[in-house]
Amino acid sequence: MSPIIKVIKNLQNLRCLVPLSEKDIDDAEKVLGLKFADDYRTYTKKFGAISADGLELTGVVAAPRLNVVEVTISEKSLNQNIPDDMYVIENTGIDGILILQNARGEIFSISPSSKPIKKFASLTEYLQSIKN
Repeated sequence: MSPIIKVIKNLQNLRCLVPLSEKDIDDAEKVLGLKFADDYRTYTKKFGAISADGLELTGVVAAPRLNVVEVTISEKSLNQNIPDDMYVIENTGIDGILILQNARGEIFSISPSSKPIKKFASLTEYLQSIKN
């Protein structure tokens, strides 16, 4: 079992949305003009999108509110500091802070008037930090 799957399965009060197909994931990348990190692809292919205690991640799902394409396009229209090669994995709901990921899997935080700040090397590492 991949590390990201193991960490997600251990989250408290885990809820998932129905995942879409691998083709849908490829199409989402094309629309955004970027590549998803391997751990993000693995996560969304297995779980769609998730919520757990204090956490709600985007994914490739039918629900617009948690669809990575819809959320990323919307947030990029509001914050010009989001780089073209990053996508939104979470809107924290606190002071406009977003959590972003790039194709290498690195995790960044960004607020409305700042540049992205690298926080973690992977989605797995990010989720482990929340769990602890």
